Amino acid sequence: MKLRTSFILWFVVPVTCLLALSNVIYYYTTKQMLMNNHYNEVESFSSNIKVYFEHSLRSVDYAEKLLAQNLRLAAILAQSKLPPRLDQVSNKELSELSKELGVSDITLFQRRGDDIVALRSSNPTQRNISSKQFADFWFLAFNQLLDEKNVSVSEGYALPHYWSGPVDFSSSDPTALHKFGYYHDGQTDYMINPYYRQEDMEEYVSLASYMDMIERLQKEKPFLIEITGFNAERVGKGIYEVKQNNRLIIPYPKRQIFFGQYTMHSDDDVELIGQAYQDKKTISYQANVQGRDVIKSFVPIETGLPLVIGLVSDYSYIQSELDRQSERLLTISAVSFLMLGAFVLVLIRRSKLAAAVISAEKIYLENMNSLFTAIRGLNHDVGNIVNAIHAHVQKKEYDELEKVTQAWVKEVVEIQDVVVIRHPTLSAIVQFAVSGAIKQKVKLEHDIAVTDDLKLNGEKSLDLIRIATNLISNAFDETMKLPVEERLVQVAAWTAGRLLYFKVSNRGRQIGDEELPQLLSAGYSTKLKHEGLGLQVVKELVQKYKGQLWVEDFESAGATFMFKIHI
Repeated sequence: MKLRTSFILWFVVPVTCLLALSNVIYYYTTKQMLMNNHYNEVESFSSNIKVYFEHSLRSVDYAEKLLAQNLRLAAILAQSKLPPRLDQVSNKELSELSKELGVSDITLFQRRGDDIVALRSSNPTQRNISSKQFADFWFLAFNQLLDEKNVSVSEGYALPHYWSGPVDFSSSDPTALHKFGYYHDGQTDYMINPYYRQEDMEEYVSLASYMDMIERLQKEKPFLIEITGFNAERVGKGIYEVKQNNRLIIPYPKRQIFFGQYTMHSDDDVELIGQAYQDKKTISYQANVQGRDVIKSFVPIETGLPLVIGLVSDYSYIQSELDRQSERLLTISAVSFLMLGAFVLVLIRRSKLAAAVISAEKIYLENMNSLFTAIRGLNHDVGNIVNAIHAHVQKKEYDELEKVTQAWVKEVVEIQDVVVIRHPTLSAIVQFAVSGAIKQKVKLEHDIAVTDDLKLNGEKSLDLIRIATNLISNAFDETMKLPVEERLVQVAAWTAGRLLYFKVSNRGRQIGDEELPQLLSAGYSTKLKHEGLGLQVVKELVQKYKGQLWVEDFESAGATFMFKIHI
């Protein structure tokens, strides 16, 4: 009895306490390691998100500026075709002129007392609209234009005798985005307002749409629950509505949410969003929302908008891994206790306390080594990629870093492929192609061999985007008829002297010799329910710059469209 009591007091109890303490220590150590790894992954992912959005928003800003310049040209052309007095202009004349100039509609504004009213328009919903109820800077810009002054408001885009407001919703149609331009140089008694509706800004809307990217990221990163684009200056301050011409609208810059959904609310969100925006650094924290343990991160994006990206990741991925490790620890502990107990019974029965103690210590150490091995293996598996990236970044071993991250973050490579194209117009075109390729599961190859000194004016840049995206869209439509593994679209651009060459190729059905000459004819189309005007418009735009558009076979299974224009 004394031997058994002494053995329990001097060996079993300390070993049990030590093993229990070890389990507790390893549990919290593993939890902290998993949390750190997850935070590192979210931080890395946030950095990739930040690169993508900052680059994308620069492209969007550039595209919006091209739209503004195009509207100014349309306004100048409209003035040359219209009489100088408003009472000599008809709405029908404006309707015909808007179609001729390629804009959605044209509206004419004139002062009426202390107001500026839309008195003529090709769009009936625009007529008799009062601009006095518009946001302050819009009405101020109108007055400055009609006073023949340069517009000095900071919002929008100003040129001599011209101002274009930011893309926003309209009181005549609060469900769609519009891009308005306003021109007045004193030669008419009215202000000319050509504009685009959302359906006529396909290039811009395609660049500014983030929903496809959000859906793709949430599919590729299953721990992501929600991605939200917050307005850091408006979130938490209630709905901002203004009444314009008897309609309530929410101006786009005043929206609390720019894009995405916001269902995972927390009390601290508003404060932390503001702090992330003010400090210009990512903030992450753990929270319980709707009964779910999550990790929230707020990533500030440097752009013209007060944009902060909210990422909500599921903590259950960490908890499930932690539970799995806990089960392993408990199993090891249970086995250790059983083995220890068996040895104690044998040793007590044989009255060989010393041998029993040695055997028990040996078994304990073996099991503890097994526990150490398990934990080290987990640490290696979970942290290997993050540690490798961290080490390569510190040593500036960028070639090795690229090899490590290539398979892990494929979307970053795709974004970087676009980023290295320094020319904004060509970068926007390739980004359009990359976005379409990802969405439609098409293999895309692009080779943009254009020097940095390529100079394109605003109108030519916009026309180049129209031409290239039209051909790329057609190529995607044709190659989508093939199985996924056979889909291929190739895009290339290069310069030779004063000529810019552009080539778009796609796999698809073989085009017969008799069909090739007809492809560029007006009214001809290979698509059902299609008028066939797309390629004819492309051809006219190319000819506008004394260029040439032609079609070739592509490996006897598809087509290659090429054009060259003078630069």
